[in-house]
Amino acid sequence: MLLLNKAEILINAIIAKIDGISKPRQKFIQHLLILYMGLRGKYNFINMARYGVFNEKTYRNQMEKPFDWVGFNVDLIRGNCSKDLILAYDPSYLPKSGKKTPDVGNFYSGTAQRVKRGIEIGSMAVIDVENGTGFSLEAVQTPVVPKGQSREESSVTHHLNVVLNHATEIESLGIKVGVFDGYFAKAGFVNGITDNSNLEVISKFRPDANLRYLYNGPKHEGRGRPKLYEGKVNTRFIDRRRIQFCFAIDEDTHVFSSPAYSISLKRIVRIVYIEHYGIDGYADSHAILFSTDLTLDPRKIYLYYKQRFQIEFLFYEKYMIMQSCSINCPINQPVISQLYTTTLHNNIIVEDFLAKSTDSDSFPIQPDLPFQGRGSHMLFQELRVSA
Repeated sequence: MLLLNKAEILINAIIAKIDGISKPRQKFIQHLLILYMGLRGKYNFINMARYGVFNEKTYRNQMEKPFDWVGFNVDLIRGNCSKDLILAYDPSYLPKSGKKTPDVGNFYSGTAQRVKRGIEIGSMAVIDVENGTGFSLEAVQTPVVPKGQSREESSVTHHLNVVLNHATEIESLGIKVGVFDGYFAKAGFVNGITDNSNLEVISKFRPDANLRYLYNGPKHEGRGRPKLYEGKVNTRFIDRRRIQFCFAIDEDTHVFSSPAYSISLKRIVRIVYIEHYGIDGYADSHAILFSTDLTLDPRKIYLYYKQRFQIEFLFYEKYMIMQSCSINCPINQPVISQLYTTTLHNNIIVEDFLAKSTDSDSFPIQPDLPFQGRGSHMLFQELRVSA
């Protein structure tokens, strides 16, 4: 009960900072967030009326009104996270049939490894690297691609705009690195982020990425363009004189790194080559991470990409909510999922922090131990798939 009271005080303090919000609206938002923490059964308006203090119509009317969830989350993150923050963004597919839900269409499902009918939510999260957890920042439903447009190009443009639309809030938190999965390793997205914001990009190449070594030899005398690149990178058998050993994750996994030129991105990036060895001692799989910041430590590139998987825990909770939304409200699933994905999880995490602060046996993930955390097994599962 004490922790619930602390959470209520925290919510009220943040809501009070938001301009132009009435007292009844403040009371509703505070009640709603507390209600969601203890709601049993389905997360729909009928059940909210059953366990809450308002009737069903009130919940529907209040949910139709706009609220600055991003501003709320920024204050929550700023007051309860360490300074070592990165941005993570990833779309999440959810199965959905019927004709009432907006933007039902065909989207790629990572679990099924194919395109399926349903809806997609682009989730943006702030990862607290020091404490090893993720805070949601925003969630935006992906619109259906209009006929005649390329699905991939339209989707990438949409996700790029979602990130750039919140560049001011991201910068206000001191975030300088955005981490994205391999789907976003495209010139339009990567260069769009770096050219229009202060973010550097960390992502993952295909295992057969088209890369070229940089030329570091003597300059050619005479006329003509100076030599910039020298030879194609064989991603199955890298030249270890050029892509040098950095550190070992364990006895079976070694990490190499060097700047290289990416043909697809049309720019020089720092690659982090992760090589896994089988029982016979020979390499049996590899993964290639990259960073647009050429000066970033390879250990941090690996750590940041591993910590990106904290966003997957937000997806699981969002899935549980969205599968039980009411279909009677015209804005049912996007609004309820956005409420949960962008705010409720954050309050639960803060409540967990408050509990740990009174526990002498609890401690955060130490920043000087870069291979701890819940994301390690997910990264190596992805590495094995890439083989």
